[in-house]
Amino acid sequence: QVLAAQRSLLSQLIAAERIQHYVLWYYTPQALRFSDHLKPDAVVYDCMDELSAFKNADPALPRLERELMRRADLVFTGGQSLFEAKQHQHHNIHALPSSVDVDHFAAARRSTHEPADQAAIPHPRLGFFGVLDERLDISLLRGVAEARPEWQLIMIGPVVKIDPAELPRLPNIHYLGPKTYEELPRYIAGWDVALLLFARNDATKYISPTKTPEYLA
Repeated sequence: QVLAAQRSLLSQLIAAERIQHYVLWYYTPQALRFSDHLKPDAVVYDCMDELSAFKNADPALPRLERELMRRADLVFTGGQSLFEAKQHQHHNIHALPSSVDVDHFAAARRSTHEPADQAAIPHPRLGFFGVLDERLDISLLRGVAEARPEWQLIMIGPVVKIDPAELPRLPNIHYLGPKTYEELPRYIAGWDVALLLFARNDATKYISPTKTPEYLA
């Protein structure tokens, strides 16, 4: 029923706006399920992750991706390793790594106003921002906190697809919750080290974190 509703709404939109020439730009092969009846001028597949390797992934993803690759005129991958893994699956595929809003994140170099929930945390501070999910190296986080109790680990982001009870609870680990994009530079400004706490597993095999250029900026 959900797919039928999505299909109907998409068709109604195209008809209501009298759209005759258009490009379908896919971020997930799952969208084929409600758009495979359309007749676009071109199809672009923007493959940002190996979604089939994520926790609770749709088992139909590999089949849907093969179908999307067959339909696509142009394919982008969100990093070099993903490009190398898929380059033989399409004749017109290109690596397109993440970019960065340099001015936005460079503001961290000039920020002196500490966010209230971080201001009282002593230094040295080691920070991470991002979704806390199956890609997070929980054992590494716990190990660092236990080995260096004087280091303060600041974790920013929502907990998704994992039980919050799995996260280590130690006095020097501070879970500050999700923050807006606008707030992030103020938090980074107060860190001594920025971390990429990704585990090595199927979900991170082809990862190309946007955090890397954002931290560097």
